[in-house]
Amino acid sequence: MEAKEKPLSKKTTTTRCAGAAVALAGALALALPGIASAAPAAEVPNPKISASADGDVIDMKLTQTSTGQGVMCVPIVLAANDALPLAATPMDQWPGFGELISKVYYVGNPTTDESPTVESTTGGEGNTGLLKPITPGAYAVVGACVDGAEQDAVLSYSYQVVFSPGGIGSLGQALDLGSTTLEMDGGSTVIADLLTSGAGSSMLSSSLS
Repeated sequence: MEAKEKPLSKKTTTTRCAGAAVALAGALALALPGIASAAPAAEVPNPKISASADGDVIDMKLTQTSTGQGVMCVPIVLAANDALPLAATPMDQWPGFGELISKVYYVGNPTTDESPTVESTTGGEGNTGLLKPITPGAYAVVGACVDGAEQDAVLSYSYQVVFSPGGIGSLGQALDLGSTTLEMDGGSTVIADLLTSGAGSSMLSSSLS
């Protein structure tokens, strides 16, 4: 998990390329168990992810740190209560595609070696990446990297917790999320990782905005 970068301003919807459907499949491949593939032999470094919420709009920036490994990274948005248990679970034990697809709120733009940094937003009229509305709550913006050809397992990931709509309501959301996380298996490790990495600072900073 990476440290929080400077928040992004609210943006209009980014035009999706013709390969958006492929990107969607690649992002949601994080739901599949790790089946054998032509994945890079070397360990794939975690991407960098930063995100901020402005009302019901979540803006995000994803940077792929892998080069020359044939990797594609895609940002997705999940409810934090659905995403954080995955952080405490080996990736080959994550839930199946059918179970996770119903929990995904948003799929953003994919990276490539040629364009390693992409910006995405849940806002904008007719946003094709928005699968269901962002309602008040805690969300995990996940940058997931998969093999660009096989797209059958996540090779590395990073995430950041944000709150919608932010502001004064976020303090209660943060406390509720922290309590829920501590009660789950491996939850104390997730909390410690969030806080020590800096990615968890949004759990309190957004409540003061």
